[in-house]
Amino acid sequence: MHLGRLLPARFIQRDNRFVCTVEIDGKKEKALLRNTGRLTELLVPERRVYLREKNSGKYRFELLLVETENSLVCVNSHLPPLLLEEFLKREGYPWKAESIKKEVKVGSSRIDLLINGSVLVETKSVNLVKDYTALFPDAPTSRGRKHVRELMNLNHSLKPALVFVIQREDAAHFSPNCDTDPEFSLLVEEFAKRGFPVYAFRCRVEPERIYIEEEVPVKFREVKP
Repeated sequence: MHLGRLLPARFIQRDNRFVCTVEIDGKKEKALLRNTGRLTELLVPERRVYLREKNSGKYRFELLLVETENSLVCVNSHLPPLLLEEFLKREGYPWKAESIKKEVKVGSSRIDLLINGSVLVETKSVNLVKDYTALFPDAPTSRGRKHVRELMNLNHSLKPALVFVIQREDAAHFSPNCDTDPEFSLLVEEFAKRGFPVYAFRCRVEPERIYIEEEVPVKFREVKP
């Protein structure tokens, strides 16, 4: 997926869940952030970030990439369904997608993708990596717990699946973040124990391009009481 022309900037502060202050060309600007996670290990003052200029909306820029010592990290949490769709069309794995429907209503939620009219897939954007382990979530997620519960309660005509898209290159495997949200972690483990697929894919992130590169193992860790 091409991200377009990106502009380097310096991160100053996060103003609220959706807005950051950055410095670009010596001038302070507000930038949209499409991510409700904490991102505390990424959004550090003085860190180099990359912005995309927007054509509409209140803010001129959107913060898209953060530069760390080990990897560029994409912090746009809206991209995983699009990245997975692109990957499925290219690789035909884990499903040969003859048809894809987006934003499918299930209960009181909208699930990301319906593949071939039978496989219902919820994707999650993963930005946090510790000791080569990608972790989700980085903050308690009532929305994530709700999605997993609703997928497990589907009628038998639809097959549920979870896909965690790691939007950085420095992860060797993935685990649900039991320290941050033990309930979510237990739900994902129960989901897997019921025989429903849980996948994790690592992305290649370049200054103007991001794409799913390969699958990584999913490991379940002991949930602390």
